Amino acid sequence: MKITAEEIKQKAITLFLDKGYNNVTIQDICDELHITKPTLYKCVSSKEDLILDLYDQTIEQLVKDTYKLVDSDSHLEQLLIIFSTLIKETKKYGYDLFSQMFIANLKENKKSFEMRESLTKLCIIIIKKAQVNGEIHNHSSCETLYKALAYCFTGYEVMWCINKQSGFDEAFYLSMNALLDVDERYQELYKQFL
Repeated sequence: MKITAEEIKQKAITLFLDKGYNNVTIQDICDELHITKPTLYKCVSSKEDLILDLYDQTIEQLVKDTYKLVDSDSHLEQLLIIFSTLIKETKKYGYDLFSQMFIANLKENKKSFEMRESLTKLCIIIIKKAQVNGEIHNHSSCETLYKALAYCFTGYEVMWCINKQSGFDEAFYLSMNALLDVDERYQELYKQFL
């Protein structure tokens, strides 16, 4: 039976979500897939490698399926769609997996939290249009604003992992409003994403 790294990753994530990251061994993953450890290690180099790119598929899908963004009424709403999607994915994987991803990256930068070029470009365009349309009043560099939002988001994720909170949606959206200096007409827009 030929197995791929993606199949191993998907089964491992299912096990991690069900039993907890620290309660799942490489042998458990092998047993579920009916493969040997050498077969697994031909595809992945370690247990932590299985969780290092949790956001990549979400970001790929966001950038590929821009129809959701085009259908929105404002550019600020487009940003909210992007970040609400990231929040949903964060919650789907839970603080256990994200804690492990942070830990792995603190040991050695595995680039799990690096800016993804496709999403960065998309958000910069959206922020520029929101500035031009008067939806946001912070006219700092669009790239700087996006990076500030992304790092703010990561900060909320870290605190969510540390405190094992139920969510950080509203706190992040309020910070987003403040950072971007959102026009008063759009101040409450985030509430539809709670």
